Amino acid sequence: MERVLSNELKSHIGEQVLIRGWMHSLRMLGAVNFMHIRDRGGITQVIIQDKAELEKVKDLQPGSVLMIEGNVQASSQFKSAAEIINPVINIEVPVTSPWPVEVNKPEIRASLDTILDHRPLTLRNEKIAAVFKVQGVILEAYREFLIENGFTEFMGPAIINASSEGGAELFTVNYFGHDVKLSQSNQLYKQMMVGVYERVFGTLKCFRAEKSNTRRHITEATQLEFEIGFIEKFEDVLEWEEKVIRQIYKKVQKECAEELKMFENSAVLKDEVKIPRYTLKEALELYFKETGTDERNENDLSPEAERFICNYVKEKDGIDFVFVTQFPRSKCAFYAMPNDENPEVCNYGDLLCNGAEVSSGGQRIDNYEKLIENLKMKELDPADFTDYLSIFKYGMPKHGGFGLGLERFTMQLLGLENIREAVLFPSDTKRVASIGLKQEVIVGEENIVAKIKSILDKRGFVYEYQEHEPTPTSEDSARVRGTMPEEGVKALILKGEKDGKNIMVCLPGNKKLEMKKLAILLAQRYSFEDPQVIKDRFGLVVGGVPPFGNILGLDTYFDDDVLDQERAAFNCGTQTQSIIMKSKELVDAADGLVVDLT
Repeated sequence: MERVLSNELKSHIGEQVLIRGWMHSLRMLGAVNFMHIRDRGGITQVIIQDKAELEKVKDLQPGSVLMIEGNVQASSQFKSAAEIINPVINIEVPVTSPWPVEVNKPEIRASLDTILDHRPLTLRNEKIAAVFKVQGVILEAYREFLIENGFTEFMGPAIINASSEGGAELFTVNYFGHDVKLSQSNQLYKQMMVGVYERVFGTLKCFRAEKSNTRRHITEATQLEFEIGFIEKFEDVLEWEEKVIRQIYKKVQKECAEELKMFENSAVLKDEVKIPRYTLKEALELYFKETGTDERNENDLSPEAERFICNYVKEKDGIDFVFVTQFPRSKCAFYAMPNDENPEVCNYGDLLCNGAEVSSGGQRIDNYEKLIENLKMKELDPADFTDYLSIFKYGMPKHGGFGLGLERFTMQLLGLENIREAVLFPSDTKRVASIGLKQEVIVGEENIVAKIKSILDKRGFVYEYQEHEPTPTSEDSARVRGTMPEEGVKALILKGEKDGKNIMVCLPGNKKLEMKKLAILLAQRYSFEDPQVIKDRFGLVVGGVPPFGNILGLDTYFDDDVLDQERAAFNCGTQTQSIIMKSKELVDAADGLVVDLT
């Protein structure tokens, strides 16, 4: 008998069929028992009334592989509109070990860390699996649309000799005795390919050796690259990107209708509403006018400003997409084309979706001399870009493109809280392919003091060590050390309301933490950890906690105002011992992420 999938059952009402899959759940209610079988088509409900058949499966755990023959009957209460009755069950692979997490519930009731610790298993949860069904359709729609419109797919290198753009930190790997880099972008290669095929696209891995302890950042990501030649103006790039986004959105809506029902905050895009466009200046002026927060001199949108402009467009136009354009040249890459009317900004734009940026791109410089000039302006050596520059000596048309972050776009399209939820096997500063990196955790005041000194000595950082009277407050510390209050760094241990996980935030001694900013950054609210818990868990007294969350096993966030001061002074594990050192070196030694928290 040929196998039938769960989503095909409704066309076999009244027939006997064969199904195969994993036991998803079993509810034993006595006379009538319900078993759910998962296959690639979805979930099949099997009604078991025969005691002998129930006996076969009653001691099995979810995940057992079963083959079942039975009759199909209509069902108005189950989403497949059909179910199996009178089953004959054959156990192909029994599972008897209890699961470390419950994956057969609508939502896994565990922290994200626990979910990632068991990633091969938690991917079997329906909602988690739905994320990657949607992601697969995004890729399919992207590829289909561009091939239909004359684009050629290419595969760029993941290993390169030097930075392809400059500025971003890169991973260095040993390559037969030579140091080479993992690519953080295929930007330069896709421009090269425009000279070959005119219209090109790629789905390529990129690697960023940057601190990525936020809900938006990972170290290994997938970039949907797009580049097109013979454009007339910058706006042509935006038009093409909007076409691509609409095609993806329509296909996801059509093919993932059931999956989208699982996500309450998925993004909206209407056919009749064009994606609005605001210059950065207009967006920041609007943000100031509506909220009173003045970021008009900034060269980029803060997370709060991104969220604001998306909410503004949602209320005004009823969609969750918006373009922000014309960023300052200081923010843009060396290849970004300056605007003809205002050379201080570039023909460059970000696409925001559901509260955050998902893509960047624009028009590229197509003149050899201008590129040389821009490289030097960005303090980059043209000699490092010989291959790239050669294409502009031998004919390059006006061109432009964008890069769409696949995982970030999936996250924002579905309204997920953390980008790691949109990565099959995420890598960040704490994990590689979802496997947690082992981390030494130091506990106890004197052990922590000794560890901090050891870290600074090994790094060759110069510091001043002091022993003094107890200084439980920032005011006491500044007085006793002879430093200014703003030079002091206070370390606070907080607890997440959702996951219960501790983090550390480090602020200037004269500043207060804005909990709202932290909640936006990490997608949950935080409260101060109980002092007794801090004592029991870390062996530290409040007031003596050092700004070194990395040795306590904690993600550490420094307010950007800490770097406004040349030096930083802090209690290094007790209330009676302090260290004074350079602020930049402190953030480096503590492996901290610099964000706006005050």
